[in-house]
Amino acid sequence: MKMPKRLIASLGVLMLSATPLLHVSADQRDDHDHGGPQQGHYDNHDNDHRDGHDNRRGGPPPRDFGPVRQTIHDHHDYFVRGAPPPPGIHLERGRPLPRGYYGERLDNRALSRLPYYPGYEWRRAGGDVVLIAVGSGIVYEVLQGVLY
Repeated sequence: MKMPKRLIASLGVLMLSATPLLHVSADQRDDHDHGGPQQGHYDNHDNDHRDGHDNRRGGPPPRDFGPVRQTIHDHHDYFVRGAPPPPGIHLERGRPLPRGYYGERLDNRALSRLPYYPGYEWRRAGGDVVLIAVGSGIVYEVLQGVLY
């Protein structure tokens, strides 16, 4: 059976768009892989060993974001509330960002207070801070109501 050209082209585009989702182990990354133009690499001297992980070099996100919530609370003057998401937009953990909505980037002062996780990016949406997977746009965690 002959495959239509559109189907073949679509499969090619799908394969190319899935390439960023491939993971490289943290051992194989070097320092210039941390951040990139979207987020940048930032030092995190206040949170270096709070949860037993040295997040200056990165690592996987934790399951407990209590220390991150406390950091935001302790340094609330570094964090500015963002514009609320448009009506009908709801961010859920484990789900992709809604089409066309990306939240707002945090400024470098705020980012310097948060731990760095390779492949993830902090965003704000109204009074919430959101951690998203950069390659897929999947919401890893929503810290609801931490910005006031």
